[in-house]
Amino acid sequence: MPSSPRSTPSPSHAASSGSGLAASPVALPALVVANLVPLVGVVWFDWSLKALLVAYWLESGVVGLLNVPKILAASGRGDGGSSINATINGRRVDLSPPESPRDGFHFYPSNVPIAGFFAMHYGIFWVVHGVFVWSFDAFAGGAAGAVGGVPLGAVLLAAGATVLSHGGSFAANFVGREEYRSVSPGKQMSEPYRRVIVLHLTIILGAFLVAASGAPAAALVVMVVVKTALDAGAHLREHARAKKRANRPEEPVGERIEVSDASA
Repeated sequence: MPSSPRSTPSPSHAASSGSGLAASPVALPALVVANLVPLVGVVWFDWSLKALLVAYWLESGVVGLLNVPKILAASGRGDGGSSINATINGRRVDLSPPESPRDGFHFYPSNVPIAGFFAMHYGIFWVVHGVFVWSFDAFAGGAAGAVGGVPLGAVLLAAGATVLSHGGSFAANFVGREEYRSVSPGKQMSEPYRRVIVLHLTIILGAFLVAASGAPAAALVVMVVVKTALDAGAHLREHARAKKRANRPEEPVGERIEVSDASA
């Protein structure tokens, strides 16, 4: 049976969630700067195609890792409903937002099931993606020699820039501008997939095209620029959705999530 509708947020919580603050003006430039690190690597330090793929794979891991505390802190009903049910391996699980959201940034025990499910599901996606990236030479066919090696120190530097960029956006926007007040745990769970899957499918397609061309530096630069533009666009759309949720009156809408497991 679907769970009964949850209680409405407290007046202070509802008022604050409707503040509609714009995204931090620093977050987007920081994202662009982080994306320029691989560009510098390609132009001045002869980064290979594989080095770029590994750097972008590590970035998707950072995005997924930061989404776990976002899910745990999500306390809104905007775009997410007041009653959310999921069927995981044939078992009904209540994934509704917290019954009594509190003022300020908090982790809610009731959000742990959906955060755990996300960590498992996204983690599998990330590992499979990593296996593909590290074995890309085999998929590149006759152009495998164009794939190149991976300077781990440089790639980890790029990953560090990614952590600062996405971590700063988390602190400035999700926490500082209280985006957690207007998004439900279920809706927050879907945000990384919106951003990462399309982005990285584009990167993989671009990688095959670059490998086929022999991976000249110009082709790698184009790949980095396209990825940066896509990432910036995804960032703007994500925070535009957050602002729209904050400006919209919350309604007790139900939501049902069905999750099947092929191994069940």
